[in-house]
Amino acid sequence: MTPTEIMRDLARNDIFPRAAMAAAGKRRDEMTPIFVELVERLGRQQVRSMRDADLVALIPVFYLLGEWQVTDAYRPLLHLLRRPTRALDHTLGDAVTEVSFRVITGTFDGDLQPLFDAVLDLRADDFARSSLMSALVLIAELHPDQRPKIEDFFRTFRARHLKASTDVLLGWTEAISDLGLEDMAEAVRELFDKVLIPKDYCDYADFLEDLHATRDAGAPGNPRYADGLITDSIAELSKWHCYTDAFFEQQKVRKVSNDLRVAPWTEFFKNPAPPVGRNDPCPCGSGRKYKKCCLQ
Repeated sequence: MTPTEIMRDLARNDIFPRAAMAAAGKRRDEMTPIFVELVERLGRQQVRSMRDADLVALIPVFYLLGEWQVTDAYRPLLHLLRRPTRALDHTLGDAVTEVSFRVITGTFDGDLQPLFDAVLDLRADDFARSSLMSALVLIAELHPDQRPKIEDFFRTFRARHLKASTDVLLGWTEAISDLGLEDMAEAVRELFDKVLIPKDYCDYADFLEDLHATRDAGAPGNPRYADGLITDSIAELSKWHCYTDAFFEQQKVRKVSNDLRVAPWTEFFKNPAPPVGRNDPCPCGSGRKYKKCCLQ
């Protein structure tokens, strides 16, 4: 397949682009700048200007850049992940929370500062910032020379963000436990004492359990790190419901296009209540956002 044919098939919303992804892997040198340019373009465009074809192609491109460990994509990807919530929902959707930390770790170019800046960006989406904290944890595991800087960043984070949102604070506490920073336990306890993290999210006992699991294992006890870097994008994306034959058949029967496959669940939300947005309160009544509750 030529690069043009590869991009055409990556942008199709009626197939799982297995052949195009495999062909891209064989023409990596040619496809890498095309992929990076796509990320850069979507990183600067307004939502209303984004082409559906670009949006559909972005998810496999996102995975492949992480698998190929394209360091030239590190900063453009961080720029994309720093975009406001509406733009991220439109471009990456659930990939923000599910896989972005592994993509960023894979593309890491050795400079932590752009990643620190993204985590500290108050204008960025809270879930993206939390996912980027997970990237820092994974980088610390895979690049031990970077661990001291990363640990120092998390130790001083609260001093710079006394009014951080609940979701960002939760990401911070999870990073503390995943890094095994036992000296930060009292600082975390303070969050729970002040109810800055509601008990229906988790409680201090949960934090201590995770912290001790990391200490005992000598590595993050959180299972989300078990897969490490992306090594087979085709295998991983084939598990997405929106890439299954059953999904495509349903789309044909219902005569519905899946232009925005980043959030395919919106087409199948079965609830007597009106459709729920990913950042709306969960209809189950937990008080948490839908994407952090029943959506998972």
